[in-house]
Amino acid sequence: MAQPWTVNGLTPDAVFRSAAGRIILTRWREMMSYQDGTLAGADIEELHAMRVSSRRLRAAMDAFADAFPPREFRRYLREVKRITDTLGDARDLDVTIAHLDALLVDLTPIDRPGVIGLMSRYQARREIETTHIASLFAQLENDGFSTQFEKWIAKHTGVKVTKLRPAPPEMP
Repeated sequence: MAQPWTVNGLTPDAVFRSAAGRIILTRWREMMSYQDGTLAGADIEELHAMRVSSRRLRAAMDAFADAFPPREFRRYLREVKRITDTLGDARDLDVTIAHLDALLVDLTPIDRPGVIGLMSRYQARREIETTHIASLFAQLENDGFSTQFEKWIAKHTGVKVTKLRPAPPEMP
């Protein structure tokens, strides 16, 4: 599982709004760091890491909802939930396909064609999910969602992503 990024400047005595900004912006950048790998599709763990990070972001947003105007907050949370849901559909298929593939080794020759056929159907559905993910990211890019979201967080928490400089954990 993807390791969560350290939240720079977070201290036990942090003001609620400052903590909200630091954590949400870090989780946002953490999640988006997996976008290229998710779109490439070469490693299903990239999508898994992005989905896990999106769930961390949602949890942070739920925890800090009171730091933001409710109506605007709901709009941003709805977009984050849409990302999580879209990734989840693809992840479920990845897990199912991998599980079926592992089963093939132990199947009798008579049972293998049925499982292979099922895997083919799931792989076709997975390709459709890949287009949904690409479409979602293209829409977010066209709408300037990332920039809007980061500016909105900064406006309400005083934390700017440029000063926060979230980064992945250093590899051992």
